[in-house]
Amino acid sequence: MGAAVQPDVIVVGGGVMGCASALRLQQAGLRTLVLERSVPGAEASSAAAGMLAATVEADHPALRPHAPTALGLGRRSRALHVDLAEELLAEHGVDVGRRDCGALRVAFDDDDDAALDACQQTLATHAPDELAERLTGAAARSLEPALSSDVRSALHVPGEGQLEPPVFLRALALAADRAGATFRSGALVSEVVVEGGRCRGVRLGGERLDAAHVVVAAGSWTSLVPGLGLRAAQVHPVRGQVLLTESRPPLFRHLVFGAHGYVCTRPDGRVLCGSTEERVGFRREVTLGGLRSIVDLATRLAPRLESAPLRGQWSRYRPGTADGLPLVGRAGPEGLWLASGHFRNGILLSAVTAELLTGLLTGDVPADLAPLAVPLDPRRFA
Repeated sequence: MGAAVQPDVIVVGGGVMGCASALRLQQAGLRTLVLERSVPGAEASSAAAGMLAATVEADHPALRPHAPTALGLGRRSRALHVDLAEELLAEHGVDVGRRDCGALRVAFDDDDDAALDACQQTLATHAPDELAERLTGAAARSLEPALSSDVRSALHVPGEGQLEPPVFLRALALAADRAGATFRSGALVSEVVVEGGRCRGVRLGGERLDAAHVVVAAGSWTSLVPGLGLRAAQVHPVRGQVLLTESRPPLFRHLVFGAHGYVCTRPDGRVLCGSTEERVGFRREVTLGGLRSIVDLATRLAPRLESAPLRGQWSRYRPGTADGLPLVGRAGPEGLWLASGHFRNGILLSAVTAELLTGLLTGDVPADLAPLAVPLDPRRFA
């Protein structure tokens, strides 16, 4: 038996960032090895709601200071998801459930109305071609009759969408594998090897794996990877609890945001309600307080949910950063890269992150993407 071929790129982490990046890197001609400590997609990626809500999510308080970057990245990635979903279906026979469903962000009081005004102004300034219409409460209920009668206005963004995260993760891993990427599960990286000012590979206990490039896409665990040199605050876990119920017929056609949360309805009637944002370290509990807050926001948006059955609940860690923006790019030593810190938007930003990372490693970043890459440079915290 011949010796194993040394990879060009080692990707640490088999979640959505690792799998999407592996697919594009392999397609660009770089031999890619993905190391995953459990199984691909076991953490935040598979537990996400799968909302492709580029404009609504860009107005999250943490991202408002970075509106041009957040909107640019999110909208570009949302568009890339159209082609990616078609590719996964045409070449691998997997329908990831991507569809344009639109989103409603609703207001209950004066403060909410002011927030909608600000969001609309941000879109007008930084994304003037994005369709966004202000609606009265009555007009919003004409689109979604299950909305609460207390909703007084809404912002309708028809270009937003959604997909099915667990299916998406499996499809990405399948596509990367078929493209020639190698996956190794149960691989816990004990050290990123840096010698002579450049990254040389990683250690797995007593085993050393060499590669010209190492991409750390370890989600909330990124700061804990030995040898990476990140402070814990630079990528930290944010626990998010989610509740699953169902409604027949389906509750909403749109994604609905408001009351400090969201309700995401699948075409088959499943309803995901969420989500908390808790900085409690690596504690995975589902708590009564967390579920109560989700029930309160969900039933405020849609009173009909008061009689809906509870079908499941879970929590996962999402990788937050000190300034709200992800870390994508070179991480100090030559050959060491990061693709982490996407917080609530890992599924949404997976497509553009894979595009950017591949461009950086091959030296061929699209000209229109390059300006958006500058604020993501992990060395901004050095």
